[in-house]
Amino acid sequence: MENMDFLYELDKSLLLQINRQWTTPWMDTFFPAITDLHKSPWFFWIMIPLFLGLFLWKYKKLGVVLFVGLLLALGSSDLVGNHVFKKNVARARPGDSLGEMVIVRSPYGGYSFTSNHAANMFCLAKYASEFFPQGRIVVYSAAVLISYSRVYNGVHYPSDVVGGGVLGWIMGWIYSILGKEVFNRLRKRRVNA
Repeated sequence: MENMDFLYELDKSLLLQINRQWTTPWMDTFFPAITDLHKSPWFFWIMIPLFLGLFLWKYKKLGVVLFVGLLLALGSSDLVGNHVFKKNVARARPGDSLGEMVIVRSPYGGYSFTSNHAANMFCLAKYASEFFPQGRIVVYSAAVLISYSRVYNGVHYPSDVVGGGVLGWIMGWIYSILGKEVFNRLRKRRVNA
């Protein structure tokens, strides 16, 4: 129990450091703006065609299979994060458990562990970087920025985003293996036809 108290205090201390001390006015504007980009309708009008286009450009018609794999990976990551972890762990958000000690810079709802933002971004980063290794730095940088924004904005503990990142990476890894297997089987079938 003593170790758990130590870990919680460490988690809380790092949250407060990031949320209250490692701040600047430009980050107070930047991180709330990027944390929920996926909730903007225009985000889907840009990101879905972009990723679909990339898969089609590199992998031709079979790129659709890999794109569907990405969608399944993200859906699974979100589902597991929400229904397996959040609802069973039922950890209160920092704004609810720490009150005015935390500066809440963006809206939130539900439970804290794991961060679905981190899970989904690291799932995307792992999956996409398996098929587009030249974009690895871009997608992982985006995942780190979005994850950091969740702590900066006071809506997650650092351990929430680490847990979410690990969950998402594992989901991206599993689905990339499945995607490669399906892709290779379909390609062989096409060649042999």
